Amino acid sequence: MRGKSGMGRRESAFAGQGCAAGDAGARGCGAGWRQHTLTGAKAMRLILALTVLPFLAACSPEDVADKVGRRTAETVVQPVVGSGAATQCVVQNADAAEVQTLVRDVGTVAGSSTEALIRTIAARAPTQDCFRAAGIAAPVF
Repeated sequence: MRGKSGMGRRESAFAGQGCAAGDAGARGCGAGWRQHTLTGAKAMRLILALTVLPFLAACSPEDVADKVGRRTAETVVQPVVGSGAATQCVVQNADAAEVQTLVRDVGTVAGSSTEALIRTIAARAPTQDCFRAAGIAAPVF
């Protein structure tokens, strides 16, 4: 491209931005420092991603399913034992198969086999220790 002086103007990598060679320091041309800094919104997205990522990596589908199952089991145990702390102690000390058995009674009144299972879990030493640590008496069935 020729200007008024007749000298040729070189095209540069910045030509797509409307910049000529040597204009790299001009406003809007080249990779200036402003293009490398984070704006408020970009910084917040980066911080959020870096904060949430470790928690998402720590959550496996099995852990999520176990937590959901235990929360659901609490709704079955609560009417039988009556206390929120006692409910948590029973559910925390139930194994995965027992949690699945408890979950089957969701939405119904606990039957005799469910009550027997809750009594078995409540009678275990770790569950008794949990009752003592919570400052509650073991539930009477």
